[in-house]
Amino acid sequence: MTPDFETIRELFAMSEASSIRVQSRQNGAKGRAALENGDYESAISHFKLAVEQSDSKSPWALMDLGAAYATCDNVPQAFRQYQKAKRVQKSGELMIALAALYQHLGRQNDAILRLKEGVELEPDSAFPHHKLAEALRRAGYRSEALDAAQVAVACAPDQAFYHYWLGEFLLELAKFEESKDALHAAIELSPGDDNLYFLVSQAFWGQGKQQEAIRSIRLASDIDTANMLYVGLLERYLRFSGMVAEADQETRRLSKLEPYDREVLQRVSTRFNLC
Repeated sequence: MTPDFETIRELFAMSEASSIRVQSRQNGAKGRAALENGDYESAISHFKLAVEQSDSKSPWALMDLGAAYATCDNVPQAFRQYQKAKRVQKSGELMIALAALYQHLGRQNDAILRLKEGVELEPDSAFPHHKLAEALRRAGYRSEALDAAQVAVACAPDQAFYHYWLGEFLLELAKFEESKDALHAAIELSPGDDNLYFLVSQAFWGQGKQQEAIRSIRLASDIDTANMLYVGLLERYLRFSGMVAEADQETRRLSKLEPYDREVLQRVSTRFNLC
C-alpha cells in the first residue's frame, strides 16, 4: 500500500513543496505501472497529476505524459507535451522521443534532424548515435548510417548489441570482412547468442570461407537445437560445398521448418546464390 502523503510529510518534517514533489513522483510511478498494464486512461490521468504537481523546471513528467499519448496514437497531444518539455530542458532522450513521432508520421528527415540534435546533446552516449544510425539506414543514407553506428560502438565498446547491429548492417552492405570482425567482437561479449553465429556464418560465406561458415552455423545449431532455420542454412552450405551426402542427412529434418523461417532461409539463399 502506498503511504499517505501527509504521513510522509509529518514523519520527515517535509515542507509542503517537498511533499508535492513526492506526490508527483508517486503519480509518475503509478502512471508507468498503468501504462505497462495497458491501462492507458489511468496512465494519462496519473501523468497529468504528476505534471500538475511537478517542479516546473523538470521536463520528465511532461515526457512521461507525452509518451502515454504516443502509446495511444494521440500524436498531436504527444507533440504538445514533448514541445513543452523541450522548452524546459532539451535532452537526448527527448529528441529520440520526438524523432519517433516524426517517424510515425513518415517524416524521416525531420526525425533525423531531431536525432542529430540528440547526438549533439549527448555526444558520449551510444544510444542516440545508434538511433540516428537506425533512422539514416531506414531513410537510405547508408554511408552516414555506417558512420553513426561506428560511433555508437566507440561510445560503448563493452556492449555486444552495438557490435551486433554494426555487424548485421555491414553484412547487408556486403562488407564481409568488416562484418565478421564486428560480429566477432559481439561474440566475445556474448558467446552464448546463437544468432551471432548465424550472422557470422554468412560473413564467412561471403568471404568464400566455406568451412568456417559451416562451423559457425553448426555452433548456432548446437546452441539452439530446435531452430530449424540453422539446419536449413547448414544444408545449403553443405550442398553448395559439394558435401552432398551430409546435406541429404540434414534435408530429412527440414519438414519441421516453419513458414517464417523458410522465408528467411530463402532470402539468405537468394542473396548468396544458394538456391
